[in-house]
Amino acid sequence: NHKIAAMRLMYGLSLGCFFVRRDIFVWLISKMVQISISDGICKESAFAFATFSALMATVDVNLDVISASRMGKLSLRLLETLQAEEYSAGIHFAVYFFIQTRVDHFRKSLQPLKQAYNVGLRFGEMHYAVVAIRQFCLISFHSGENLMIVLEKIQYYEEKMKEHKQEI
Repeated sequence: NHKIAAMRLMYGLSLGCFFVRRDIFVWLISKMVQISISDGICKESAFAFATFSALMATVDVNLDVISASRMGKLSLRLLETLQAEEYSAGIHFAVYFFIQTRVDHFRKSLQPLKQAYNVGLRFGEMHYAVVAIRQFCLISFHSGENLMIVLEKIQYYEEKMKEHKQEI
């Protein structure tokens, strides 16, 4: 199916666009949501809804975090229902960094971000593993964790990323 191939391509382009061309990133995610609604749900739809909800929580002038949180939870249910574990790292990163940190205590996002790192490594999604563990360390700092422990985490994961030829 051409639509699923398009969804996979847009998924593959999304993180790079997030860092380089936010306007294209927003268009890609919006297009993925539009295709999901018009042509049906596929595994990539869970990522599209998670990322769209992250946009709702961070870009929307009204910062509608409650609606964003509901859509993020929907994406987590889709992740489970569709058995789309290969997209788990990106979905958990979007939901637990961009949304849940705005509606729950920071500490509640730590374990899911660490899980995103581990799943990202397992499925070869190094880019999502790196951004998830980076935010894990940042949130550990912001949640009041002992600074020496945070420093140890940063150094540990920095070494792990070097093993995979990545930077934190």
